[in-house]
Amino acid sequence: MSDPLLPPVPSVPAPQTASGGPPRGRALAITAMAVGLAALVTVAVAPLTSLGFAVGGAMLGIAAIIVGVLALVLRQPAVPAVSGLAGGALAVVLALVLGAVSVGSYLTSLAPGAAGPRAEASPDATTPNPPGAGTLVWPRNLATGGVVFTGPERTVRPSDAPREGAAPAPLPARELGAPALIQVYQDYRCPYCAHFAAANGDTLDAVLDQGAAAVEVRALTFLDRVAPDSYYSSRAAGALACIADSHPTAAWDANAALLDPAVQPSESAPGPDTPAMLAAIEDATGPLPEATRSCITRDTFVPFSAALTEWVFANPVPHAKDPGLGVSGTPLVVVNGVPYPGDPADARAFRAFLAQQGVALS
Repeated sequence: MSDPLLPPVPSVPAPQTASGGPPRGRALAITAMAVGLAALVTVAVAPLTSLGFAVGGAMLGIAAIIVGVLALVLRQPAVPAVSGLAGGALAVVLALVLGAVSVGSYLTSLAPGAAGPRAEASPDATTPNPPGAGTLVWPRNLATGGVVFTGPERTVRPSDAPREGAAPAPLPARELGAPALIQVYQDYRCPYCAHFAAANGDTLDAVLDQGAAAVEVRALTFLDRVAPDSYYSSRAAGALACIADSHPTAAWDANAALLDPAVQPSESAPGPDTPAMLAAIEDATGPLPEATRSCITRDTFVPFSAALTEWVFANPVPHAKDPGLGVSGTPLVVVNGVPYPGDPADARAFRAFLAQQGVALS
């Protein structure tokens, strides 16, 4: 007899999805949802911590979007995939909004002690309100709107005091008898101005020693708004104007003294009162004439310094190669009409920039 036939082995159908396709995984979809949630949480805590959390949240959001799209392409569960994609997109949008708000705040107001290359100002916030401000009186030797130094003796370019209501009359290098012009806009409360002076003071000394350029210092007062009751920026700028007016041989050393971190106020501190400020100046210059001391203690040129700041912010930088160049903060250093774009504290970069603008130092 032949062996009986073995019963056929039933075939087991492959598992099917509801749509008839092969089974779908879930890992990418779940990952997208988890990363999207993490992105939202990271961005949400950014206002309480730092902008770095917003940047991190945006990166997580982008990752969630990518993973969510891959999950949908591979036909993984739609709900978690779409949730991750949406969460990631929302995190990116919120991070961009926080970044825009942060940048806008930085450009319109000073954040004392915050990282950044300059102390920023807006033209509508430049006017101090010092007590007892009187009639605006122009000092001598500031007809250009700044104190112009030339040569190894740091000679201040002489000029008569313009009539009240006159505008500054800036001069180009050739009319100053110099091969180049370096314009330095600064506020004596600005920490970045002190950083520039500490890093580049020797370079500016070399510029004058070698007759390579004239250096024009324009002292501004817009940071009075940090501590308006003390109006320190105006008092310091007024002090330089007094010295330039009646004892100009001390002006270069006085400028350096006012930029000394040991003298400069920190953040929103009131700063030295006038007797202390005057003592710090005389430590560098030696005793000042009584007329100069009286000019400083009486705030004689404080109104002038405030008015000059208004003029500076309302007008383009004189002799700039870009006619639209304006002052928006300090320090602003312009060499032969070109603004220095580098770190104020980078001495090597500033020297290289001088060479690029034709200011050659040995």
